[in-house]
Amino acid sequence: MTDPGREHELSEDSSMGPGDAGEDEAQTEPLGTDVEEEQADHIRLLRQRGLPEYVMAKGVEAGAMGFGSGDAATTMYKTTYIGTQTIDPVDGPVLDEDLDRLHDLYIEPPSHTALVNHLKRHGVAVLRGAPGSGRHTAALLAARKAGRRGVVILDAEAGVRRLVKEDGGLQPSRGHIIVGDGRAWANELAQVLIRLRDATYGRSPLVIVVDDQVPVRDLMDHVVEHTVEDDLRFKVLERHLTVQLDDHPEGCRKLLEHERLRDDLRGRRAMTEVAGLATQLARRVRDGEDTDQIVQSLGAEMRVKAANLLGPPQKQAGEGTRKPEVSLWSRAFLLSCAVLDGTTLSRVSRESHRLAELLHGVRSPSSVPEMPLFEESVQDWLHRSDVEFTDRDGHPVGPRHPECRVRISQPGLGEAIMEVLWHDHSGARGPLLRWLDSLVIGSEEDIRVLASQTVGLLATFDWAYVHEELLVPWASDKSEQAGRRHFAAAWALERAVVDPLLASRVRRLLWRWSQRREFHACAQTAYGTRIGAMFPDEALNNLERIASGTRSVWPAVREIYSAGSRPQVLKRLADWSASSRHWLRDDAVKCLQRLSRFGGERAITNFFKEPEPRDALLQLTRNVLLSSSRLHRERGWNTMRQWVERADDQPELEGLVADFVAELPEPGDHGDGLRERFLFYLRLWRYQRRDDKAAARIGSFVSERWSM
Repeated sequence: MTDPGREHELSEDSSMGPGDAGEDEAQTEPLGTDVEEEQADHIRLLRQRGLPEYVMAKGVEAGAMGFGSGDAATTMYKTTYIGTQTIDPVDGPVLDEDLDRLHDLYIEPPSHTALVNHLKRHGVAVLRGAPGSGRHTAALLAARKAGRRGVVILDAEAGVRRLVKEDGGLQPSRGHIIVGDGRAWANELAQVLIRLRDATYGRSPLVIVVDDQVPVRDLMDHVVEHTVEDDLRFKVLERHLTVQLDDHPEGCRKLLEHERLRDDLRGRRAMTEVAGLATQLARRVRDGEDTDQIVQSLGAEMRVKAANLLGPPQKQAGEGTRKPEVSLWSRAFLLSCAVLDGTTLSRVSRESHRLAELLHGVRSPSSVPEMPLFEESVQDWLHRSDVEFTDRDGHPVGPRHPECRVRISQPGLGEAIMEVLWHDHSGARGPLLRWLDSLVIGSEEDIRVLASQTVGLLATFDWAYVHEELLVPWASDKSEQAGRRHFAAAWALERAVVDPLLASRVRRLLWRWSQRREFHACAQTAYGTRIGAMFPDEALNNLERIASGTRSVWPAVREIYSAGSRPQVLKRLADWSASSRHWLRDDAVKCLQRLSRFGGERAITNFFKEPEPRDALLQLTRNVLLSSSRLHRERGWNTMRQWVERADDQPELEGLVADFVAELPEPGDHGDGLRERFLFYLRLWRYQRRDDKAAARIGSFVSERWSM
């Protein structure tokens, strides 16, 4: 997934538009190869495997978290209600049936009544609370209670100043919510609150959700603090399980009575995690799993098991006074298994040797490292590491199988090992980070991804430490390995942003990096992950700034599209294709061709039947085919050929492609020329693929349409 760099272009007069003949007709940048695309697909799959299951369930949706999961409700709204897989849509109403479902799962915090009363008295309230604490759910249901005709989520990108204007976004008799996390306007609320009160009072109640870092000076008359009681997490879990397991009351009761379940909740900081846990537990109960086995796999149990694996072994009867020992090499092997879960035994053992040498550096200088060539074997380490062997498809195999993979035996144990190591064995932090740094610059892509995502996991334990020690040095690296370290920082942030408490930090960090040239390369790469799909408008704005004629950003745009923010990407590419800036037009062309390779739910041809994305795609395609650049036009016609060939393989597409082609030419000389070239290429493609009947039928259809 390497950036091929900016192709050489002759300088253009700034007054020339996209249709002027100011570009070099002899541009010769090679088209992207299948190998490059396959590599991008491969790395994308590797990254997806390392993310929590609920993140991958439906694009960037909340997935398994469901309603009532605190700030995950924002994601559910913005994916389900608007009909796209994004987290930054325009204003839109929340469906009443979804609010009913949310209400069924809701546990009122102490701040709920205060918030509703404040809205009824003043019309506008600032709900201040930590991300992930359930504040968005509280805001939704309070706004519903204060309004009479439902709730509208307001576009946070547009800010709040517009709301004081007539037709600025507030709708009579509806409740409204806007989230200010990471927004500059969240620190300027005092200047507009009085006017907002006049605009909302008695007509359009508004809840402004901000994080607990926003200063409250000058806001005290409007602030409602969102508080979370100690037992609220268990109450939320209880409500979710009761609703989801209404047909399995006995299984629900056994789970809720299990003391270990309460212990596990103490390690879960966000309501999102609690709701996700409830969904996982409910699914396993329905699958018929034993309650004790379910609870044993939870975080608290995993941390106990991890502590036992990392600590000294239990003394066995008959061993006398001699203290049993586990060598440094054995513990290094365990850590290597946890990080490189799913890789081959030879790679795990190889990297464990390097980690052991680094760990030895923090021991007493008088101690001598002992490589137990004959005292211990890999089999001894395996016995102490609680691992299993599978093939590529996850089927059990023996350790000498040619495709044997070493996997941690229980889901979640690897993360628990990292958590216990980080918090309980502080001396190992430095060597661990140095080892991970060495892994991310290696040549093996799966190891690079696993190591990077481990750093992202560590960031959820200690953001400040990991940010200072690895993320910033990686992002600003200028060495020969800079490219790989930039990818490592991006993949680590992609893993860290899954934590609701870090999402706003990651967002602000990337915004700052996009303003500083030395961080541009890493910011671009990070936006080209699921982070960009979470905040598509902000990501595309910053990528446009990063491009600035010196850096191609199409790989990042492709990844944002792939992760789910497709309509937003198409609209932005349409704008870029009409830009006076040649580098934006160039990236628009590259993206159109690269995105057209996707099939299935990501296929660009899916938008032929959706009005707004279709209009953007029409504008984009038309601008590319009429470009003054020969290279751009060639890429455009190659894209059209892909669509026609796909229509030949998928008959249901034929009519959609024909309609799309028929609408591309506009009245005038440019449109006439486009019609002639279309008919020529359709005949050419039919000749080159003698069995391509779709090209002939599409040609007949458009000829008849254009002759009318």
